[in-house]
Amino acid sequence: MTSGALDDDRPLAGVRVLDVTANMSGPFGTMILGDQGADVVKLEPLGGDPLRDVGSGSIGLSGYFANLNRSKRFLAMDLTDPAARPVLDALLDWADVVIHNYRPAAAEKLGIDAATVRAGRQRLIHVAVVGFGASGPLAGRPAYDQVIQALSGFGARQAESGGEPRLVRHGIIDKLTGMTVAQAVSSALVSQARTGRGRSVEIAMLDVAVSVLWPDGMMSHTVAAPERTLPDIGNAFRLTPTTDGHVAYAVVTPKQLGNLRRAVGLDQGAGSERVAGGEPSMRQAGVSMRAASERLSEMTTADAVEVLAANDVPVAPVVGLEELHLHPQIVANGTVGSVDHPILGALRQANPLVRFTDHAVADLRPAAPLGADARSILADAGIDAETIDALCRDGVVVSPDA
Repeated sequence: MTSGALDDDRPLAGVRVLDVTANMSGPFGTMILGDQGADVVKLEPLGGDPLRDVGSGSIGLSGYFANLNRSKRFLAMDLTDPAARPVLDALLDWADVVIHNYRPAAAEKLGIDAATVRAGRQRLIHVAVVGFGASGPLAGRPAYDQVIQALSGFGARQAESGGEPRLVRHGIIDKLTGMTVAQAVSSALVSQARTGRGRSVEIAMLDVAVSVLWPDGMMSHTVAAPERTLPDIGNAFRLTPTTDGHVAYAVVTPKQLGNLRRAVGLDQGAGSERVAGGEPSMRQAGVSMRAASERLSEMTTADAVEVLAANDVPVAPVVGLEELHLHPQIVANGTVGSVDHPILGALRQANPLVRFTDHAVADLRPAAPLGADARSILADAGIDAETIDALCRDGVVVSPDA
């Protein structure tokens, strides 16, 4: 079964996407579009997406790459070769959406910037993903996830009170940017269907990071002159050790605070104010949580989870990465699926987050070697067989049969 060829009712079936992105921010977004039915053509340089060789896997196809590039077809072409321009134009004529995450100067040099590709193609949706923005002192600089985390406040937000700033240890900004890409494309497609016109969209990773951080991460920096100043709720985001692991629990209401105190046997009346309903005031939450954590640290993880859950306190154990796919709730949700990849063998991957049909990872087109679908893609774009042979023979396009 192949993405774009399935006879199903996925909402983006029939939409054609030319994906000129690499690394994670773009490919994660285009994979979402492919999972939802779009025919996504991943156009790579002759050397391939750098992530093909990052992490465990096989030469030219890693698990990291596979996790970002299912539900796509693969074409590799040298866009710097003049012979590639007519082919690129044909692909742009074929596409409804084109997405790239090159820096602005590089995009203009390759002729994939908005002004170039939308000239004469008013229905085309053009999406550019950039690091810092199109203008300003950092425009045009290279950017990766951890660099954006540092600038956007994510690193500062991860610091303990008075401690060293820290990074989230995975590409959180890249993936949030990818989700933003998928949402923006879906909205632009609605507009395209209504008006018959496409549009140019620019998404800056820095903007995504700051926007996502702001609601709670900047709650104490939003009101310029607050009448009252309270501790930041983010200070409660920490793990509690147990005798054999860790748990996370949260209390945000007086009722939950009362439940916590009852769960661990604290004297509710000792030094605490009361509110309606007889529950302790949240003014004492910090003191109560510290006392509760001390008692929980004397329990096993299983006992801590059991006693808190029995008292309706939100709680979960810290689950190891190697055990994640085995957790009963993740199994019940069908969050993770299995597929027998033709090159990498048995794989576990997260199923599509939004499943409009019953298709899971085993039903979707797996990530494939560089240029694997070159001939079928070029034929779909209207390139004749003789020209395709010449492009492959001259090294402008990676030939899957070479």
